[in-house]
Amino acid sequence: MEKFLTKKNTIIFITLLTICRIYINSTLQLHPDEAYYWLWSHHLQLSYFDHPPMIAYFIKLTTLFFMSEFWVRLSALMVSVLMSFIIWILSKQFFNSEKVSSGSVLLLNVYPLTASGSIIITPDAPAFLFWSLGIFISWQLFKTQKAYLWYVLGIILGLSLLSKYTAILLVPSIFLYMIFTDEKRWLKTVHPYVALVLSIIIFLPVIIWNIANNWVSFKFQMHHGLEGYDLLNGMLEYIGGQLMALTPFAWLMGIWASAIFMFSKRKEKLFLGVTSVPIILLFMFTSLKKAAAPNWPVLAYFTFTIALCAYFLDGKKWKETLWALVFLFSLFFSLLAIFHARFSVIPLEKFSKEWAQTDATSWFYGWKDLAKEIKKYPDVKYILAPSHTLPASIDYYLHENITISADPTIGRFSQYNLWKLQIQPNVKALYVSLEGEALDAYKRYFSEPVTTDYITIYRKNFPIRRFRIIYGNTKSY
Repeated sequence: MEKFLTKKNTIIFITLLTICRIYINSTLQLHPDEAYYWLWSHHLQLSYFDHPPMIAYFIKLTTLFFMSEFWVRLSALMVSVLMSFIIWILSKQFFNSEKVSSGSVLLLNVYPLTASGSIIITPDAPAFLFWSLGIFISWQLFKTQKAYLWYVLGIILGLSLLSKYTAILLVPSIFLYMIFTDEKRWLKTVHPYVALVLSIIIFLPVIIWNIANNWVSFKFQMHHGLEGYDLLNGMLEYIGGQLMALTPFAWLMGIWASAIFMFSKRKEKLFLGVTSVPIILLFMFTSLKKAAAPNWPVLAYFTFTIALCAYFLDGKKWKETLWALVFLFSLFFSLLAIFHARFSVIPLEKFSKEWAQTDATSWFYGWKDLAKEIKKYPDVKYILAPSHTLPASIDYYLHENITISADPTIGRFSQYNLWKLQIQPNVKALYVSLEGEALDAYKRYFSEPVTTDYITIYRKNFPIRRFRIIYGNTKSY
């Protein structure tokens, strides 16, 4: 294992993986969620309904001069490289082992969850970056005892909160570590509290935006994360989601290692345990109230990965064999998912038409074809759609000066509702929806008669979805 897990091999692996990701990022069409976040970057605000604003700022920076899919996703790729660098340094400080550092970098990059996160731009990208920096600075603080690092940590916490609300969990994680060690002496000083105030000041834009919008984002997140749910199913779905996100052996082995480290007297191990296990357990608890998405506890998997590698790469052959199997298993499934997304390597249509039509990777397909079809209506002034992601995809691929919006009267509340669409009377418009969806919704906006057209989207000659396009005049009010 010492011959395989080296700095040189790690650099080679990450370089090859990055080249692969560059190709995938450049050739896959945007997922509808990505298009939605791209749209935010064209309407910069202090915050947004669904999330804080950092994702919009990241995309804006990488698309200042170019708009292709690669540039929209570039920051996700950059984050994966930067986090590899951070986890290498931090794990080396903890255990002074090139083997553990190399293993941590490799494993963090091949979990299905983090591997997909490097090719799909979501708020998790900036959140994971600033979280890892926060963990890194926290350890430098406790290691060097330099008080000024509290203020660096406060800045990073503020940036984390501008990325995703769950970044607030950095506060109780660090507090737990201080309570369990002699670092609790810091609580008798002014530094942690001033640092917290500094983070709140940086987070103020989101607070100001929420005040101006009746706290709509905070209310949504509280309702989104905590509401009535089936207890047993919620727990099972959460655990199942984590087993899929990290692969079963990786998650179980990491939980085992992190839980053991939580009771260690060695500060490094305790730090890894308290910054991972409580977060995973917290979202397990919330899953009893509301179905938890697989990515919700993703921030915990930074230190979780170091713990897993430190515990299983300790020189014992059986442990290192398990680690090698976990790495190969994770690598295989991550590459399989990524290459299936790009090349359709799994012939799902041969096993089940339903499987092929519900394949999550199929959402990377069809948007250029839909935009091409819509361009056949050159006199259109408005395009409406019943979901918040469909109009964003149309907007990205259409490249036309047309008002495109989600129908505010149907579907879930989104940023489109806050933009308050106003439609002019008696102008040409389209209502685009999936076949069978929102059947009569267009009647709120269109006067009769209307014409109806359909476009079927294919993936490797297999129909994966069909859109209905309603064309007509808006009503005269």
